[in-house]
Amino acid sequence: MLDRILEALVATRNEAADDLLLEAVTLGNESEKPAVLDALFRRARPHGLTGLVRLYDELPESARLIILGGIRIFHQALRECGRSDDADLRIKALRLIALGRQGRLGYVLLDNLASADEAVSRTAVEALVALARWCHIETRRLQGGGDVAAAAALLEQRPDIEQAVARAMDVHRGRHGADLLRAALLLCDSAASKTLAILHTAKHGGQGAIVRRLQQPPAAEHVEAFLLGASHGNLRSHFGVIFSHIVEAPVLDAMLRKTHWLKDHQLALCMHQVSRGTWWEPRDLAADLERRDGSQVGCIGEWIGASGLSESAQDQRLDVLRIHAADDFAARLRLLRVAMRRGRGTPVDLIRSFLGDRDERLVRLAAREIVRRRPHEYEKILIEMMTSAPESVRRVIGRALGQAGFEQFWQRFDRLEPATRKSAGRAMLKLLPDAVNRLARRLVGGPIEQRLKAMQMAQELSIIEPLRGHILALCSDANAKLRSKAVSIMGDLESVPSDVLLERVLGDSDPRVRANAIEVLESKQKSDYVPLLARRARSSHNRERANAIKALHGMKVGVANEQLLGMLRDERAEHRISALWALRQIGWWQLIQEVGRIAKVDGNLRVRRYALNVLRGVAEKVQVENERRRAG
Repeated sequence: MLDRILEALVATRNEAADDLLLEAVTLGNESEKPAVLDALFRRARPHGLTGLVRLYDELPESARLIILGGIRIFHQALRECGRSDDADLRIKALRLIALGRQGRLGYVLLDNLASADEAVSRTAVEALVALARWCHIETRRLQGGGDVAAAAALLEQRPDIEQAVARAMDVHRGRHGADLLRAALLLCDSAASKTLAILHTAKHGGQGAIVRRLQQPPAAEHVEAFLLGASHGNLRSHFGVIFSHIVEAPVLDAMLRKTHWLKDHQLALCMHQVSRGTWWEPRDLAADLERRDGSQVGCIGEWIGASGLSESAQDQRLDVLRIHAADDFAARLRLLRVAMRRGRGTPVDLIRSFLGDRDERLVRLAAREIVRRRPHEYEKILIEMMTSAPESVRRVIGRALGQAGFEQFWQRFDRLEPATRKSAGRAMLKLLPDAVNRLARRLVGGPIEQRLKAMQMAQELSIIEPLRGHILALCSDANAKLRSKAVSIMGDLESVPSDVLLERVLGDSDPRVRANAIEVLESKQKSDYVPLLARRARSSHNRERANAIKALHGMKVGVANEQLLGMLRDERAEHRISALWALRQIGWWQLIQEVGRIAKVDGNLRVRRYALNVLRGVAEKVQVENERRRAG
């Protein structure tokens, strides 16, 4: 029944139908009002829509939303209401234009700005400001990524709103000048803004007001207008005066870190204005910092870092900021990043000051930056921290200095005296915890000479045990030199597997490896090895044979003396020389006459010379002992 009645009312051309529908909107229940409103929208008669404008404030929220959703149908009605003799109706129409965001009806608002009725003109200017604020907010939101429909609606409405505000600034700038100026600055957020074009429009009535406002410290919502005025309107204010009056952190951040003072490459002029290019004297800077919190300190640091001052002058001021932000981690982090953005070769005084920060994270970042820049005596700077720095910082320093310190010791190792390089090596191990790992990598791969040098270094620095696995693996290496050296230093291990030694003595193809393995067996002093050593005392290789005899003598085996005498009388010259070496090592001088005979009558010159050296050594030893007894 209701549907048929509504269809009949929609079809009629009688204005009484509008009055009936308006009464139904007022008296109907919640379920009936949407249908009645739809009927009025379909009729689209100015009389009925004007009635809805008059009733808008009295309707429930759901009905208001329906009206705002179909606000485009109301254009003719709003235009007529805005020109009505009824002041109350005009005010309601102006408010609905603002609520419906109908910028195309901006000329209706302009017409009412000149009204003699204060309430009407006040409502018109408030509507203009509301539309300008909506454009400003929506533009920011869409710049961060918004839906296409919202962007289309904004682009459709904004030109009319800008045109209305610009026209109002030119014609109606009297009693509503402050509000219109606020609306104009809200719309000055892009270079294409019509209100920003006022700065270049000759004889525009609002130009003077905008110029004066853009030369003052901006409010948070007018930062874009201030920056565009500087970059596109040539309104470069005295930055020092403006800066001292900024107290809002977002404004300060936009003015300093993102400012067109920096982007348009005219920073030198700005810096000259701020205390003649020296920012501020310490007293003035400290006085200004007293009224700023940590977030503002970080913004000031960003600006100083981009100011073009010398790095030393920047460091002086940034250090004052660092001390002021002692309780604000984010601000100190921002200051450190300002210093870290500089190129290599610049001073690191500010970065060094962060090495004593109470926050471990900042200390770690500062240490890494010192390592990256490698300033003069950076090793000394970092080494001084090793005793007091947190564990994570020590790891950073260890990794950084490890390569340089280890490489330096590695290169100088062969040129140092044994005692000197031993003490230097121990100092390196104390300062560089990963030196053992670096040495292990040298043992695993690389040239033969390098791996031999690594084993020699490990032996002299007494770090064989941590490298035990690598040393044992080298005992089976394909290269005989590596096997020989690895076997020779196995005696320094606390426990060496017997099967490894026996395998080297019995099965290795290189006699030098077998000889070194015999020396290790000697250091173990196990009677189980005596039969094996006795067989090796008759070996065909001179060095292996000499080592076996020496080992048997050390184990108090009587057969060693006979074996040594037989080796001294061997027909092979290299065996006789090795026997003389063994005799010197053993110190069994009962065979000294045999040594004298060899030195006198042996047919090989090398053997005779070696025997003479042995005799000379014995004579010097006896002489020293005699002098000691006489002195005692």
